[in-house]
Amino acid sequence: MRVLFIYPVLYKMTGLPAGLASICAVLKENGHEIRIFDTAFYANKESRSQTKIRSERGISKAVEDEERRLPENDTDIEKDIISSINEYKPDIIGVSILEVVYDISLRLTKLIKRHFGDIPIVAGGIFPTFSAERVIGENSVDMLCLGEGETAISELCNRLAEGKSFTDIPGLWVKKDGGIYKNRPSGLHDINKLPYPDYTEFDKRLFYKPMQGRMFKMVNIATSRGCFYNCSFCASQKLVEFFKENGHGQYYRQMDMQRAIKQIEFQIEKYNPEFLYFSSVNFLAMSEDDFDIFVKGYRKIKLPFWIQTRPETITKKRLLELKNVGMNWLSIGLEHGNEEFRRKVLQRNYSNEFFFQKMEILRELGIGASVNNMIGLPFETRDLVFDTIKANKQLLERNPRLECNVFLFTPFKGCELYDVCMKNGLLDMDFINACDFSDKSVIRFSEDFQEDIKGLTRTFNLYVRLPEEYYADIKIAEKNNKAGNIMLRKLFNFLKRKPSP
Repeated sequence: MRVLFIYPVLYKMTGLPAGLASICAVLKENGHEIRIFDTAFYANKESRSQTKIRSERGISKAVEDEERRLPENDTDIEKDIISSINEYKPDIIGVSILEVVYDISLRLTKLIKRHFGDIPIVAGGIFPTFSAERVIGENSVDMLCLGEGETAISELCNRLAEGKSFTDIPGLWVKKDGGIYKNRPSGLHDINKLPYPDYTEFDKRLFYKPMQGRMFKMVNIATSRGCFYNCSFCASQKLVEFFKENGHGQYYRQMDMQRAIKQIEFQIEKYNPEFLYFSSVNFLAMSEDDFDIFVKGYRKIKLPFWIQTRPETITKKRLLELKNVGMNWLSIGLEHGNEEFRRKVLQRNYSNEFFFQKMEILRELGIGASVNNMIGLPFETRDLVFDTIKANKQLLERNPRLECNVFLFTPFKGCELYDVCMKNGLLDMDFINACDFSDKSVIRFSEDFQEDIKGLTRTFNLYVRLPEEYYADIKIAEKNNKAGNIMLRKLFNFLKRKPSP
């Protein structure tokens, strides 16, 4: 079978999707052909790259070589996808959908149906899994894949190639003869038995991600699937429940570390990256034996890498060993500076002092990190936002090499906080979160707090990094007017002139 995957992604949102690449690898192993059509480099008049927004907000360094590494397409997306289908003549089209790209996904599937009505379209991903009835109700979608897709999609392609019925495949909902066959989700995969993710067909620009002001060619390595924590802003908890209810056991799975090392060596030889990105949400959630195997195996690889992890997993011994074998950076979530709010609303159960102590370990070892924070959460106030500002200020006093990220909270279907927002009338019933990195919250806050969120999003790092005697000027910079914008530029220019730690 000739399979065309549409990979809808926000403008210049680079990085390689390990899940879709895993499905590609399984299909190729079964003898099928693959093409990928992505949307990352098609601009419209509202398009702005995340790296530029982050640098404007003082979160990270400006990326000097972005335009050279990531030139945008100068062609029309609709003409290009029609041309691709005419040239490739796929037997089936798949589209991997996150909630933030649901609109562009539907725009493209509707276009395809108008021009190529006989080609079946199957939608999969986290959003169709949690919004199955909504997505299968779209006329441009013929099938859904719920949960993990490697087995279901490969079985579908095998049966299509053999001319066999496919209405009973576990993991698929199938429209046929005016009805919908709703099969139960397929089982969870043994990630030690899947082939290594195949990134061959992806746009080469997607390999590049920013790191400390430069673009590096990176390969995504996932050493686990799932998470055993229950953060209310993440879909992991609902995925655990989803698979458990369907009799599929434990969602969190850790790859055998010997196999992980072999995958790293394989991907380096195949793609020749400059950097590795370990995308598992809690990289250090591994046993001591696995950690020792990783360190010993990675010592001969000699390629810089960065990880994501939780504060509970950090020890001085582990970070020192990771630094010695090439760890360049890590990403970690504080999420909110008020301990009670963080515990009750976000279900993150650690004290500020505990987090601060972990960041001091990084300072002792000379390791930099991005600390993730959210504002605009349900039930939040301006004073609570300043608790987060205060906590980040204290963090920088202990470790000035930290970067303080600020993100506007966005409630996604499948997350507990989405349900909380719905229950409390904070969202419209038909709400779809089309994330655009704007500073306007989608939650029904008061007009005054909406303005606070806009102002604090753009000035967060000014409040964090400048002494309190500047706070009156920063308050002026919160306003998106002539005086506020002049002050904003003045203060950020002052920050840039300050010597780096």
